[in-house]
Amino acid sequence: MNISDTQSVPASLNTATTIRAFYALVPDDATRMQFVALARDVARRSRGRAMMGDHVHLTLAFLGDVAVSTLPSLRGIGDRLPHAGSILDFDLLGAWRASGVAWIAPSVVPQALLDLHAGLRDALADTGIVLDARPFRPHITLARRCVQPHPRASCAPIRWPVNRLSLIGSELRPEGPLYSELATWQLT
Repeated sequence: MNISDTQSVPASLNTATTIRAFYALVPDDATRMQFVALARDVARRSRGRAMMGDHVHLTLAFLGDVAVSTLPSLRGIGDRLPHAGSILDFDLLGAWRASGVAWIAPSVVPQALLDLHAGLRDALADTGIVLDARPFRPHITLARRCVQPHPRASCAPIRWPVNRLSLIGSELRPEGPLYSELATWQLT
């Protein structure tokens, strides 16, 4: 299998019965740093709060709170997904004014990414986990609490060779969420 050896749960889950979880694509360090630099610039111009570097990801499926006992099943879903990577060119900046969130998105979404999302959605539905019905709009959040949201515009592309899918656990803390990779699969 393509799953990593880091299948443990965070120590704080030893007594927990649920975990907030999601599947996401996670960039390599060089690509992540490009998003971080852009996030700082966008946050400064929009008077918002830039995303922290270790939070850069593209959510494929937000599960919400799930039972810790379901983690083996969720890992099994990742094992069975097609492990096809793709290239994403993030070249469109925008914001959701109502929520004060600035984002970057690819203007063209490769079929491999759409297939990965659809396969994940269908596999989760087979286990009784139904995802939000909104259309899949791949994006990366750059900044939150933006007072002057950035208008939608084209930008110099950030090229992301997508090669890693992760199941991530999130613990909400006063200082912000703490993410833990619960499983990782290499995409080719």
